[in-house]
Amino acid sequence: MTPRGWIVATGVAVCVLVVPLAFAPVLAQLNLIFMKVDLMAFGGGFTTIPLIQREVVDRFGWVSTREFIDGIALGQVTPGPIVITATFVGYKAGGLLGALLGTIAVFFPSFLVLTTLAPHYERIKGSRPIQLMVRGILAAFLGMLLLVGYRFGHEALGDWKTWGLMAAAWLALWRKVDLLLVVGVGAAISMLVF
Repeated sequence: MTPRGWIVATGVAVCVLVVPLAFAPVLAQLNLIFMKVDLMAFGGGFTTIPLIQREVVDRFGWVSTREFIDGIALGQVTPGPIVITATFVGYKAGGLLGALLGTIAVFFPSFLVLTTLAPHYERIKGSRPIQLMVRGILAAFLGMLLLVGYRFGHEALGDWKTWGLMAAAWLALWRKVDLLLVVGVGAAISMLVF
């Protein structure tokens, strides 16, 4: 990254962390959490679900499990559907300013890492220790995703109708039915049956 880029990045970091710390400590804490989540997001957006849930639902209680599930569901209509949950949680914790800062915070660290390491990508990707590290991290995240799946199921699957809808959606996805069709039919059935 160029010196000018580092100056801009430092300015963004100050706006996201230092300014909220002075005026709204909850937002500074929220931003720090989302920056940490972004740094640990190996393997894509789904790997952030357990990290975000642990912090914003279990640890700080900014949203309930049900609200968290709803935020993820609403995020499916946006680009970066899982990570954009930071916007939803930021809004719940701090209104429009919280939504804006949460969104910036969740993308800022990966932007810095990407722009810093991009020139060295070819050398890094072939490194055996890096490959082993990434495999271990992804295995750990899979375990966390299974736990989150269990918690979401416990919250969302309350009766035989929801279990049936979940099984039908799973079967449709397994048979490679288009995802938008599965979601649309699931929404229509839930409005008619529930």
